[in-house]
Amino acid sequence: MNTVATLLNLACGRPALADDDSHAQRLQIVIGGLLAAVALASLWGLAAGCRVLPVAIGNLYKLPMIVLLSTLGAVPAGLLAWKLTGAEYRATDLLANFTSGVLSGTLVLVVLSPIVALYYHSSAWAGPMLALGSVFLALFVGSLIFVRGVGRRVGEGWKKWSVVLPVVVTIAMQLATLLQLIAIASPILPEVTVFDGGLDRVLGGAAQHFSR
Repeated sequence: MNTVATLLNLACGRPALADDDSHAQRLQIVIGGLLAAVALASLWGLAAGCRVLPVAIGNLYKLPMIVLLSTLGAVPAGLLAWKLTGAEYRATDLLANFTSGVLSGTLVLVVLSPIVALYYHSSAWAGPMLALGSVFLALFVGSLIFVRGVGRRVGEGWKKWSVVLPVVVTIAMQLATLLQLIAIASPILPEVTVFDGGLDRVLGGAAQHFSR
């Protein structure tokens, strides 16, 4: 619980990591926050698939898998970008703020889970729209928390620009990995969406749209 509280403090912009914290303490925060995010993601998956029992049961492990693998998949590229830019910023700070963003995003999903489940049982149109909308909102909030946390940790001045590349690379890699993992794990929603086909279907749909 102390780990989750620390990550929530990071998400709120409060000082949570001390300069004298050991490497092991920082890694404990990262791992604990990621495990909490994985657990929270399964609750949203249950709500999103509640209209079809096999889909809901499958989401109990699919959503945690997607969150975990997309986060782990983004870390190596983000750390490489951090190393190449020579940012005066500890790698564990980057990881802790990234994990805080992931946790904040899954918290958004959990908060919206009841209304997603309610509308899935009462509206054929609003249920899928709310489910997709909650995902986009969670991605936006998570990215915003990550960017804000890194910015506040670095401080003002030119030093902020040294962490732009690691942050952008980390977010881009997570989104790219997330898109394909959703395609592999589909169905996640009872309905077929453009994201079930991964990048091929998303770009194919966009190409068809512009060719009309």
